[in-house]
Amino acid sequence: MIAEIIRKFKTRLIGATIFSALGSFASVSILAVVSDSVNASSFAEVQGKIPMFIGAVLLLFFIGLLSQWMLSKLGISLVYELRRVLLRRVLNADYENLERIGGHRVHATVTTDVGSIAQGLGVLPVFAVNVATVVCCSVYLTYLSWQLFLVVFFGMGSGIVLAMWIMQRGRKHFARLREESDELFNAFKTMVDGSKELSINKNRSRFFFNSQAIPSAENVRDIEYRAQFYWVLSDNFGKTVLFAVLGLVVFSWYLFEGIDKAVLTSFILFTTYLVGPLGFIMSAFQALTRGKIAYSKILNLQLTNDNENTKDDIAPATKDWKSIQVKDACYSYQHTAGSSFSVGPLNMEIKQGEILFIRGGNGSGKSTFAKVLVGLYQPQEGSLSFASQEITSANLQWYRRHFSTVFSDFYLFEHVLDAQGNLVQKEDLQAHLEKLELAHKVDVVDGKFSAINLSQGQRKRLAMLLAYAEDAQIYLFDEWAADQDPVFRHYFYTELLPELKSKGKTVVAITHDEKYFHCADRICQFDAGSAVFEPVPSE
Repeated sequence: MIAEIIRKFKTRLIGATIFSALGSFASVSILAVVSDSVNASSFAEVQGKIPMFIGAVLLLFFIGLLSQWMLSKLGISLVYELRRVLLRRVLNADYENLERIGGHRVHATVTTDVGSIAQGLGVLPVFAVNVATVVCCSVYLTYLSWQLFLVVFFGMGSGIVLAMWIMQRGRKHFARLREESDELFNAFKTMVDGSKELSINKNRSRFFFNSQAIPSAENVRDIEYRAQFYWVLSDNFGKTVLFAVLGLVVFSWYLFEGIDKAVLTSFILFTTYLVGPLGFIMSAFQALTRGKIAYSKILNLQLTNDNENTKDDIAPATKDWKSIQVKDACYSYQHTAGSSFSVGPLNMEIKQGEILFIRGGNGSGKSTFAKVLVGLYQPQEGSLSFASQEITSANLQWYRRHFSTVFSDFYLFEHVLDAQGNLVQKEDLQAHLEKLELAHKVDVVDGKFSAINLSQGQRKRLAMLLAYAEDAQIYLFDEWAADQDPVFRHYFYTELLPELKSKGKTVVAITHDEKYFHCADRICQFDAGSAVFEPVPSE
């Protein structure tokens, strides 16, 4: 992914780096003029260098200003592109894969890992400038004296190699730190998701704090201590080597004959100047290492390619699909302990325009079947056909767009969209808000609910309104009426479902409300992963 992004910005990156190298050339020119002036034999000789000095200073200012701005824009663009690609890939990722990974790991990736990669990419342009500066200085030092440059090269090179070896030891701890961060994010997620229970039960709150959250935080702290120690050690070792090279250059000068003392002065000046760029290059490796580790974590998520499953290439929904056919469909969960739960083989046909109720106890397989039906899970055996087409990975997104759902663990979005993905205005929703007795609590402004922090039953009504506004061909309601009072429960079964049916919509509702079973066209009973149809009772 990073390689793709860098390839996209390759021309701009090369151009900005070359332009920045001109700034490095200007800084080297200033140092050269200063060095020559220090060794000048008369003031008249120094006066001759003043125009060159002024020109080099102005050149450094303007080129530095433009190059830094170019590199800053490039760095910001790289970070934006990274976030755009990663967001697209997470949204296009297979639901089963995201469910297997776990929400806390995905959250850690889109926050911590994106931040680490963004920091690494942001360092790259400045890293390139400092590398260009080192190269320009090295060329000039070689021009002055290749013998002394070899002393500088081997002295600094040996120190940098040892510093890199130390950093490599620290990199292993950074990799461990990133793995442990997932567990810390899981503790944070537990703290937020279970806030009600933790607030009520102080024993559980105390156990969570002492036995889960704090041990995880302490583990992260201890690993980061070790990682940072190696990094601080390598950073200071590298800087110490740079200053040691200064002494090495002075002592070596006496061993070489024919090298003017003015050359030695220039070497001391340039080597001192290189402490800054080389120090930044060494310190930048920490950000680059964190970015590389974060990139590995993103790759481990096995997110889909950015070019796959984009919304623009999905065929429009069909209004004449006749039926959904489920043939010998099976789906199995494999648990870590070795046990498994299977649904199927299932055989059924859901006809267009019918109301199908699904019932069954906890763990009977009805929710798993619902996820298979809407395309969140794909059958591991058997087939699922829609409008006489077998559903595969190639047409899965097209199949999904025929559904609108309200699951029992639904997420309530703030914006109301129609079938084309456009915002729905207030006048189109006002009658429904009044019918659901929400008009006095919720307003719709520019297609957005004014409030969603409501009771669970009211939030479910808003979720149902979102689904209704989408005007899909098939509606799936998972225990929608469970949190409603008798008035809205009656409205759901006796008004809403018949209204949807009259519009040619198909409704699949998971329910236990036997009082309203007569409202269904068919009833399917799930038990231990198997399904049988039952007769519809009379009113």
